[in-house]
Order: sequence, then structure tokens, then C-alpha cells
Amino acid sequence: MKAEALAAMIRELAPSTFRSRREEPVLIGDGGWRELPGEVPNIGPVREEIGGIVKELDHILRRNNWQPDSSRLPLPDAGDWTLGSIEQRAPIRQIRRGYLEPIRCFAVLERVPDLVVAYLARIPGWDDYVKRENHPGVGWHYHYLPDPGRRSDVLLAWDTQWQAPTVFPANRPPQRRPFFGEKHGEGKADVQAKPWLWGDKKKESMYRACAPDLEKWKINEFRCASNHAELVWPPGAVITPMPVSALSNEAKSGKKKRHR
Repeated sequence: MKAEALAAMIRELAPSTFRSRREEPVLIGDGGWRELPGEVPNIGPVREEIGGIVKELDHILRRNNWQPDSSRLPLPDAGDWTLGSIEQRAPIRQIRRGYLEPIRCFAVLERVPDLVVAYLARIPGWDDYVKRENHPGVGWHYHYLPDPGRRSDVLLAWDTQWQAPTVFPANRPPQRRPFFGEKHGEGKADVQAKPWLWGDKKKESMYRACAPDLEKWKINEFRCASNHAELVWPPGAVITPMPVSALSNEAKSGKKKRHR
């Protein structure tokens, strides 16, 4: 069947963080801060090629009146389906007893027809390539590395929903945008980190290594910490809940909060 051949082509061509060969991390020479790169990966050619195949597959499925299993139909109002992903990595930054690697992700195809998604859902491992996204890409965030050669299962992200207070009490210093950490499932981690064991000195070093990015980039260029993320710094901060409409991706994935 031609539809099966087209689906196989999509799987073969679409890059994914699950199967991409990870490049060796680059360490900033003095372990300090370096401005994040402004250029973006050139994904135009692969996007055009995969987009054409997806369009043809959608046309064939409709022409043949292919009917998906109702249990696999995409949920309404849960964001767009994206296909494939490419990571851009910046040089890693040394922190107290570890490293942070700035990363941002780009979807190869930002919108995939629901019928095509339902068809691909029949193929084992399809969710390595097709995901729910409320935004076409995932902005800058940071992966924790215990050493330059090992990537952990913890990422750190800013509370992008946070609003600075307009009034500052006389006996309290100005508040700063909070920084949070959470478990993530993108790619294969080399080691499981234990952020609940991090001390204040380590947490503050993470904050200081990444805070200069906020002065160079608009806040919407960063990935937002999830509602279940746990505080890194500063002490006493609380995550700003994301709007209900932005939570559908988490609901779709079925991920649960980690208990310890």
C-alpha cells in the first residue's frame, strides 16, 4: 500500500532526539557564561521534503476514505501535532559540582493533519516523532550534567509566567524570576539525577550561571517550567500556574508527578 510506503519514508527522514547521535559537549574554557547563539538550524530543506510526503499521505488517506480507530483520534483543543525535532546546543557551563547545557528544540513540521497522526499512531514508536505542542518549538532550557560526558534526566527552566511585583516592601530585596527543575523524557539520559539532594550553594550556582541569559533574550524565547517542576532558586518562590489551555500537552502524555 502506498500509504505504508509514505509512512516508512517519514519515519526514515524525520530527525528525532531519540535517535540522533549526540555530539560531544563543548565546555566553555573558563567555565563561565557565554551568550546563547542567535542563529537557528537550517531545517528548511528537510521540512519541505517531509511536508510534501505528509501532504501526499493525507491526500491518499482521504481519497481511500481511510477511517482511524476512534480511540486514537487526537483530543480537541490540545495544541497542534508536530513531527520530528532538531536540537540546538550551546557550550556547557560549569556550576558547583556539575554542568548545565543550554538547549532549544525546533519542530521539523509544525502542523500535522489529524488523519495522518491517527495513521502513524498505528506504527510502534510513532510517538518518538509526533508530539502535541502548543507552540511550534521548545525554547531555551538547560540540561543538568554531572560531568561533561554524561547527560542526566533533569532539565531546568525559568518560570516564564512570573510577573515582577510593582511594589517592593522596604525590608525585602527585589524579587527575581524563579528557576525550576524537573524530570524530562526527551532522549535517553545517561544518569538519573537527584535534585532533592542539591544544596543551596549548588542551586544558587545554577541560577547565577543562567541568569545573564534573561538580560539578552526575551522571556518568550525560553521554555516554561511545568506546573509540577520543583524550585531551584531563589528560596521561597512558587511556580506560576500555566493557563489551563496550555496543560493539554501534559494531559495527553499522561505523565505523573515524581514522588520521593
